[in-house]
Amino acid sequence: MLLDLITSATIGSLMGLLAHAKRNKTIKKPRNTKRTFDPGFLTDMGYGTVAAVATVIVADPSSMERLILTSLLAGFFADGAMSKLEATNLLDNNKQFKINQEQLNEKLPAPKKSTKSEDKEE
Repeated sequence: MLLDLITSATIGSLMGLLAHAKRNKTIKKPRNTKRTFDPGFLTDMGYGTVAAVATVIVADPSSMERLILTSLLAGFFADGAMSKLEATNLLDNNKQFKINQEQLNEKLPAPKKSTKSEDKEE
């Protein structure tokens, strides 16, 4: 079983790297600036690795061919699944922000209407 997990992790990380290259049209190296750290391709490799290992644990393929196929598919589609989750969370956050903003605006007092005579006096 350990050999299966190591094999799936290797295949998943390579598929994550390929998915990264496909999405970005190049392989972005990790870089460390003064304020931030950009992991580059390491994030996608990690997603592919975790997805492939989790899929192999859950599916428990019986042969090496099934193990390889399962790892290939899971590693490649991990990026798509993460992008879909990110988009869903972003939409949910935006909806909640709009709801909160409307509730705050309802609690605020209405603005005073100024007349032209008041504007001239000031």
